[in-house]
Amino acid sequence: MRRPFSPRCLVTSPALAAKLDFMPAHSGMAQRIAAFDWSSTPLGPIDGWPQSLRTTLGVMLDSRFGMCLCWGPALTLFYNDAYAPMLGGKEQRALGQPLQDIWSDVWDDIRPLVEQVLEGTPTLSEDMPLTMLRNGYPEETFWTFSYSPVRDEEDRIQGLLNITTDVTRKVQNERRLTADVAQLGRMFEQAPGFMAMLTGPDHVFQYVNPAYQQLIGDRQVVGRRLADALPDAVQQGYLALLDEVFRSGQAFAADNMRFVVQASSGGATAERFLDFVYQPISDEHGVVGILVQGVDVTARRLSDLALHAREAELQTLNSDLERQVVERARDRSLTWQVTPDLLAVVDPDGVIESINPAWEQLLGWSTEELVGHRWMARVSSDDHAVTRAVLESLRAGKPVLRFENRWHTRSGGLRTLSWVATPEGGRFYCSARDVTDINAAADALARSQAQLRTLFETSYQLQGMCTPDGIVTDANRPVLQAVGAGFEDMIGVALWDTPWFTGTPGMPARIRAMFERAVAGETPRDEIQLQLPAGLRCHDLSLRPIYDDGRVIAVVPEAIDTTDRRNAEEALRQSQKLEAIGQLTGGVAHDFNNLLTPIVTALDLASDPHARPDRRARMLSVARQSADRAATLVQRLLSFARRQPLQTTDVDVASLVAGMAELVESSSSPRIRLVLDIADDLLPAIADPNQLEMAILNLSVNACDAMPEGGTLTIGARNARALDEIRQTPVHYVVVSVADTGVGMDEQTRQRAIEPFFSTKGIGKGTGLGLSMAHGLASQLGGRLTIDSAPGAGTTIHLWLPVGTSHGAVPDNEGKTVDTTDSRGIALVVDDEDSVRMCTADALEDMGYRIVEAGSAEEALRALDDGLAPAILVTDHLMPGMTGAELARTVRARLPSTAIVIVSGYTSMADFDTGLTILNKPFRQHELAASVESANAAAPHAA
Repeated sequence: MRRPFSPRCLVTSPALAAKLDFMPAHSGMAQRIAAFDWSSTPLGPIDGWPQSLRTTLGVMLDSRFGMCLCWGPALTLFYNDAYAPMLGGKEQRALGQPLQDIWSDVWDDIRPLVEQVLEGTPTLSEDMPLTMLRNGYPEETFWTFSYSPVRDEEDRIQGLLNITTDVTRKVQNERRLTADVAQLGRMFEQAPGFMAMLTGPDHVFQYVNPAYQQLIGDRQVVGRRLADALPDAVQQGYLALLDEVFRSGQAFAADNMRFVVQASSGGATAERFLDFVYQPISDEHGVVGILVQGVDVTARRLSDLALHAREAELQTLNSDLERQVVERARDRSLTWQVTPDLLAVVDPDGVIESINPAWEQLLGWSTEELVGHRWMARVSSDDHAVTRAVLESLRAGKPVLRFENRWHTRSGGLRTLSWVATPEGGRFYCSARDVTDINAAADALARSQAQLRTLFETSYQLQGMCTPDGIVTDANRPVLQAVGAGFEDMIGVALWDTPWFTGTPGMPARIRAMFERAVAGETPRDEIQLQLPAGLRCHDLSLRPIYDDGRVIAVVPEAIDTTDRRNAEEALRQSQKLEAIGQLTGGVAHDFNNLLTPIVTALDLASDPHARPDRRARMLSVARQSADRAATLVQRLLSFARRQPLQTTDVDVASLVAGMAELVESSSSPRIRLVLDIADDLLPAIADPNQLEMAILNLSVNACDAMPEGGTLTIGARNARALDEIRQTPVHYVVVSVADTGVGMDEQTRQRAIEPFFSTKGIGKGTGLGLSMAHGLASQLGGRLTIDSAPGAGTTIHLWLPVGTSHGAVPDNEGKTVDTTDSRGIALVVDDEDSVRMCTADALEDMGYRIVEAGSAEEALRALDDGLAPAILVTDHLMPGMTGAELARTVRARLPSTAIVIVSGYTSMADFDTGLTILNKPFRQHELAASVESANAAAPHAA
């Protein structure tokens, strides 16, 4: 559609404006293309350009996506306004130049893609790296782009269309994020103190660093509850401390706390002294875990004990203050010189009297720059208040077990120190440890845990976490809502014993078997039906193993509720069947009227005693043919209406297609001509005849819809041979084709035609399942569906069906009846329709039976109660009250030797017991006779 003139348009020449009639007037590139001298290029002047090039240019120039078009043997370059910045310094000379000249710096990278698309195969590249010289220097760039072939009016590929996006910044951001995550992991692993992350009220280990692993004796604890993994810690009261932190949400800190490590039951023990903190991690719902961090201060503890023991000994031996000072200084120097902790003595005024060498090693300040100066001089101003409060406590004689403040370093940074201080002898004895890295790692880990938890809780999937032995350690909100359970009902329970699965009989054992496969390294996936509080729900369930160092440390159950999707798909499939039947209704009614006319005329003639015998015989023959055609039509309609599984057999495709011709013709417009093109030597095909008929009918309806002005519908069948792509061997097929001369499809529509629910008919005019079901039928049978189509050239659908194993033969019993004059016993005939019962009785009487009639199953049972013992029972199935199948079951129990024939017009075979003879309505006398003989042969007395 040509756009209206805009004052902003750059074109002023009428000749130039005429060139733009197929291009958007608002595009700056459109102006440049129109003004360009194309006579110097292989494309020649614009006036001679084909319509296909004009149309593609119009689409490209009207798009806001970066796009370029390359046309002709030289792949002459066009591009739109959004693509221009991507050319950089090349943009001024790019228009109308060969693609290879403009992108010569990356030609070796893109040439294989260009050659591929020119052979007819579209390409898609994501995050592709290209080193470009578009601005005169090398640039590392990344691109997501597609190449699509562009065809001319004769369906020949004349060029390619490129839709591209510069994703350089996205890729660079992803690289930086990966590096940040790796750095966080290294900080956690290399932290000097021990660290662990516990989750849930049972304190399940999620992470531990090497220092923690070394502390507990290299025991494997990740994924296990603390109560199971560290029984020695439970006995010493650490589990009770964790429970209180989880309950209260208040952190717990301890210094020099004794921990006796016993790595194995009955094994050796080791005594450790620890400074640590239990820090609760919370989200909007409360505490979700606890971060454990600390340091092993056993060496410091032993040094302090030795120091105190030595001081007590010296006080006892010598009261001389000078000697005490000398001895104390000498003992103190044994540890102060080697410990990595920052040790200091501070007077009551807050002036530093002495420090150990660790101060200069950590902060960079020399002894002269600290000793004699106030404590506050190097403390961050933001931490002055807490430091003054600590000094006040020390002046009041109260020791301070733990506090943190930040100190300036000589290099200009800040380090966080964790202090222990005690007043003694008018001095404050202080010890500090650098916890900067530990705090940063803990904060980063807490943020990461909070983000992961948010993703976990807001996922649309039902997700959980299990230990390798199946115990549930976590479950997100969708799981709890689906099963109608609380968090406490799921945690600590085996997955298969949770309310998720226990409400469905047999499901716990099935889930346990899947879990064992997951622990073995598989990722089992299954679609299951569960009985939940919301009713019967369908879930797409998978169990995904989580690895660490090559071993499974956890299993993640994941599920998507597919109930609504399955119900919608099933409803649409049935709607598609009903749609096909609805389109047949008018034609079928017309056919039935045509079939009933000769039948009614023949009956009138048969009742006329003055009619000529030859005319009566001729009309009776015509009536018989009409009745046969009506019966065939009814059977075809019933086969379309049934819902039944795929039942394959060898199918005579030629006969099936010929038999459907009349049905297809009656359901199509009078303006459409039907042509059958069946090969003479057609082989049998493996198929379900009912499903194949439905597929051909659906394809025929689609073909008719594609010819609103009329045309030719051709249904063909031929033998073919094609190469099996997997086994690389030739395979024989029977190809059934449905062709029309309608509007055809463009390439995009052809590519999507077999997608479920894709339709071009508009809302309310089709379900979009016809082609999808035909494709699924062909694939299920081991064949395939292919589509040949082009706009304005019509469409041909090919169903490739595998060749059958035999030709089969159906015995022709037409006109054959059993003629017997001897009585063959009593035949009990049951039918609620008097006319049908009378005709059946007359036929059985001609076969030599003595007849007893009953108008219902209940009346027949009363006859049996009176002592009737028939040789054969011939009964209708659908009757008021008891059905024929139920009557047959009762007669079998009473009289096992009685032969049984059930007559049915429309029902499912699932209604009948095995071993019964079924006769479909309407039937001919020879068909009744054949069914009687079959029932007699199957009766127990015939053995």
